[in-house]
Amino acid sequence: NGPTAMEFAPDGRLFVCLQGGALRVISGGNLLPDPFVTVPTVADGERGLLGITFDPAFTTNQFVYVYYTVTTNPIHNRVSRFTADGDVAVPGSETIILELDNLSAATNHNGGAIHFGADGKLYVAVGENADPNHSQTLDTRHGKMLRVNSDGTIPPDNPTSFQGIIGSPTGLNRAIWAVGLRNPFTFGIQPGSGRILINDVGQSTWEEINDGIAG
Repeated sequence: NGPTAMEFAPDGRLFVCLQGGALRVISGGNLLPDPFVTVPTVADGERGLLGITFDPAFTTNQFVYVYYTVTTNPIHNRVSRFTADGDVAVPGSETIILELDNLSAATNHNGGAIHFGADGKLYVAVGENADPNHSQTLDTRHGKMLRVNSDGTIPPDNPTSFQGIIGSPTGLNRAIWAVGLRNPFTFGIQPGSGRILINDVGQSTWEEINDGIAG
């Protein structure tokens, strides 16, 4: 039940994801007694509550987004939005933004980082679910960086072609923005430039920091 991700709210509070599903709040240097929300999740292996970000208009709409593994079959990862009421979520405010592809029996390489880019779009880092072939096909969202609108719809200006891969993504896979990732567990967006740097998990020797580039 260790921490998996954290993000500062615009007002300075620090929100911390615990793998077991609790989203905790640190305010004024103190851990608040009640979680912001606790999502029902499967915390096996690298699954669980894995990502947190705030809507660019958080000060007015109070929207908080999380990435977590659902408990219902078929097991898969989900991005949901909650509405804040002070230090806790409004009961029943969960709005599902994305239901990602079903997971295999492998519990590792779920990705999980989510952030809004300088363009106001929501970027979602998805692991390849321990299958390297997923990274280089447009038939799955595993092993990709996704780009969607804040409501989960797909921007029309997402890439339609990807170097070295034949064809174009269709349907829900139109959310694919970048391919070739193994387990992009975290990424950062450089203030000012909007440059995206993706931290991708290696194996026994090397890790990678990749430039996030459309296509």
